[in-house]
Amino acid sequence: MLEAARAGRVLKVLQASGLGHDPRLEELSKLARIELVGPDRLDILAPGVHQGVAAELKPRRQWTLKELLATSPNLLIALDSIMDPQNLGAILRSAEVAGADGAILPEHRSAPLSPAAVKASSGATELLRIAHVSGMPSAIAEVKRSNIWCVALDPRGEALAWEFDMTQPVCLVVGSEGEGVHRLVKERCDVRVRLPVKGHIASLNASAAAAALLYEVMRQRHERL
Repeated sequence: MLEAARAGRVLKVLQASGLGHDPRLEELSKLARIELVGPDRLDILAPGVHQGVAAELKPRRQWTLKELLATSPNLLIALDSIMDPQNLGAILRSAEVAGADGAILPEHRSAPLSPAAVKASSGATELLRIAHVSGMPSAIAEVKRSNIWCVALDPRGEALAWEFDMTQPVCLVVGSEGEGVHRLVKERCDVRVRLPVKGHIASLNASAAAAALLYEVMRQRHERL
């Protein structure tokens, strides 16, 4: 909520009466009007997710892919069929921490930016440019036309993640835990990279794998400084 307030999206904060002292509320009070309400009202407005505070927000800016590409991004992440809101939020959080310039989400076959996803992102949804696209294969083709390398994360990829040059502009494409990146999307990508597995479990979950790949990008770029 603080990130939304800092971004100017909070119209009004609803705070449950009797809530203990929290320094975050002090900052919120400087950014938006706070109204004390009964806890039962918050239970109706935001069941199970409010922790004593809720907010009325302005609509989030809707980026188009064309607008996102016009910002000359160096690092994007595209999420193909991430259906779990916790995974979606966690990946967006890792992307923002790693310095990504934006994220690409499909309009269909994707978890929405629900309260659960927003909470799991720890504010990243307010900081990242997020573009929704009608189809991921056509979006990948458009990204490539902007001279950005599209790199699919695939357990059977032909290269290890550190064998590909991530210092150039890249769009990392991460798929669901069950199916991974869809076949047509993988075929549109320039390269498919894998993360090595030493144990008995076949793979990391989607959010952990995305974080590992994002940090490989950071590692390569740091070494080039």
